[in-house]
Amino acid sequence: MDAGVNMPDLTPDAEWFRLQPWRAALALAADWALIALSLALALYAPHPFSYALAALIIARSQLALAVMMHEAAHGLLTPSRINDALGQWLTAGPLWLSLKTYRAGHLKHHRAPMAPDDPVAQVFGVHDYPVTRARLAGRLLAQACGIGYVLTVFKLMRGDFRQALPQVEKSPLLMTSELASMLASNGLLFGALAYAGHPLLYLGLWIAPSLTLLPLAGQIRAIFEHAGLPACQDQRQNARTIPRASWQTFLFGPHGIHYHIEHHLFPRVPFYSLRQVHRQLARQGLLPADNLYAGYGAVLRDVSK
Repeated sequence: MDAGVNMPDLTPDAEWFRLQPWRAALALAADWALIALSLALALYAPHPFSYALAALIIARSQLALAVMMHEAAHGLLTPSRINDALGQWLTAGPLWLSLKTYRAGHLKHHRAPMAPDDPVAQVFGVHDYPVTRARLAGRLLAQACGIGYVLTVFKLMRGDFRQALPQVEKSPLLMTSELASMLASNGLLFGALAYAGHPLLYLGLWIAPSLTLLPLAGQIRAIFEHAGLPACQDQRQNARTIPRASWQTFLFGPHGIHYHIEHHLFPRVPFYSLRQVHRQLARQGLLPADNLYAGYGAVLRDVSK
């Protein structure tokens, strides 16, 4: 078992942990295909509605890429050594992120979710829930307007999260590779749109959603996963799960990340096997009913007053 919780009645199925790289590749291809289709829609059907729809789908796809970066951080894209290269070049780089930096903070989060020094709770600001409805609305509005993103970057630069975020050492070669992945992927996007005669769409449909809609979706996801739950050793008690996929999980919980209790219990299980884990845990009555939700709205209501 991967987490610090005692469930003697459950014997993990070895099949859960089997990596199938073709499924990860298919998921990545689908994410990038949605991005390409959204950009094509904006190019060939220019209209405010088309732009808005494209921005929404692109932000969702950026979130999906972030979830695949999360898979890479756990070493779940492929059993080979190219896992990190794929994660950096196809998921983290396009979002101007470092896989290694993300991995260090995320693995610390797994050791003690919602502890005072949990990096995820600190950076996403979910350590002080429940809050008032007005404060919750203000936080979500700040994310949607890009203010939340700017404030987070400012706090990072000021060192507000220094005690929570692990120190990460990188070789010059790794730093060069990370920068190359960011410049190459974003350069390709900008170049393709410039070649099509619409270079400003890179700012409007890639950068703008990544500063507004993506942080909003990420904030809602972070609130759902842990906000208002206690720090405790039994990680069934401080995470939530949505048992059934829906349009809400498509937007805010892509690639099975909405099975979050299951992920925390078995972080070495790839996203495409989490549903099997959920079914087994549910059959044996090992999931806390209070932490199972039909959607994200109910969680937002429960963590605000």
